[in-house]
Amino acid sequence: MTDPTTLIGYVLDSPWLLPLITLAVICDGPLPLVPSEPVLFSATASALADGDGLRIVALFGAALVGSLLGDALLYGAGRSSNRVVGGVRRDDGLGAWVRRHLHRRPIVALVATRLIPGGRLASVTAAGRVRLPLRAFVPATLASSLVWSSWMTGIGVIVGPFTHGDPLLSLLAGFLLALLVGGAAGIARRVVRHRRRAIASV
Repeated sequence: MTDPTTLIGYVLDSPWLLPLITLAVICDGPLPLVPSEPVLFSATASALADGDGLRIVALFGAALVGSLLGDALLYGAGRSSNRVVGGVRRDDGLGAWVRRHLHRRPIVALVATRLIPGGRLASVTAAGRVRLPLRAFVPATLASSLVWSSWMTGIGVIVGPFTHGDPLLSLLAGFLLALLVGGAAGIARRVVRHRRRAIASV
């Protein structure tokens, strides 16, 4: 039986790693329950342990490309059919906030929601649905993709010294950090929503 550490190490050292990262980032837009963050964390931590700065830059580039391509697909889905993305339309909460700010501050709207679980799906498809012009969408998605890619590879660099390049530890750390980030964002959303309701009831 193949040792899990050996298998994970093979994937992280595989020449297919960069296309895999790109594909994973594309897919976690419409499928936010299957996040790409743990794979990116693990690969970055492994590259840091190997002292391979060029690989870290390449991972950042792969994540950025995947983010831009995935956003383009979500934007197109939002423009082409409400039925495709009808489930992300909301009258309150995140969806309403995004729609209020998209035309006035598209960069703020897309950047602010990018690290929130489900925020990418809600904000980018909303941009397509409200027919946000490409001249406004392109710089907004570029800014949000740069912020997200920098944040994720940066966390991988932080994790690296603690995992010492161990593939299994890197992957476990990646999953743990993804859960922590998602949990913190979810708590922050609930706190803001509670405060908003408290103010409205006064």
